Amino acid sequence: MARWRRLRGRAAQRGVRPTAVVPRGGRDLADALVHDLYLADAARAFGSSYALNGEGLDVCLGDLDDTVAAVRGKAPGARLTRLVALAWGDATQERYHGLSCADPLTGLASIQHVQSQVAALYRIAGDGWLADDDIASTHAIMVVELPAVRDDVQAGFARLEASLRRASAADLITGVVPECAMVAELNPRRLGGVVRRAPDLDRRLTGVVTDLDCRMALSPSQGRCRAWWERLPGSAVAARALIDELAR
Repeated sequence: MARWRRLRGRAAQRGVRPTAVVPRGGRDLADALVHDLYLADAARAFGSSYALNGEGLDVCLGDLDDTVAAVRGKAPGARLTRLVALAWGDATQERYHGLSCADPLTGLASIQHVQSQVAALYRIAGDGWLADDDIASTHAIMVVELPAVRDDVQAGFARLEASLRRASAADLITGVVPECAMVAELNPRRLGGVVRRAPDLDRRLTGVVTDLDCRMALSPSQGRCRAWWERLPGSAVAARALIDELAR
């Protein structure tokens, strides 16, 4: 906080409007603008961070305008805008190259799909397009964990058995929890997806586990499953961290 008080004080000496506020995502860029150091690197990092958090180019450039106005009291120059826009575009392209099926045999979505879906959910809630913008009270991440394939199963067949288990689980999930339109592979044993919270969600997840355990009993490795749901946190950044944690 002390550093930011110094930053705002220096910015004020440069003629910045007293009401100007640096957006949260613009703090590193603002620091580079104030000290006039490593500005190109800071601009690229600024654009990339917005793309990786699922923010659109309009939001990115709008926060760029606010950041430069807060520090220098004017609109960003063409070179700075170009650096930010190109970095946003490169990061977006790289991010969406990862949005492919995690497993061609099962057709499951990848973890990047879930992260993109969650980021979009927070974005439309923030824009006022949802009747209830409290995502934490309306949505959750549903998780189904499958048992491990036995160590004594031949390697080639073990991979096939694991894929068939995931495909069977995904089919069952979409049948019992149809509002989970996209089931993704969080890791080789965990499947997940975004669902709306409902009073009967626990009961339906129990049904998924019961039916899956019956199917697992017919497989060579057998084993038992478990399922639960995680409440979405209050911000998109925290939600991304939650998904990363579930994928471990």
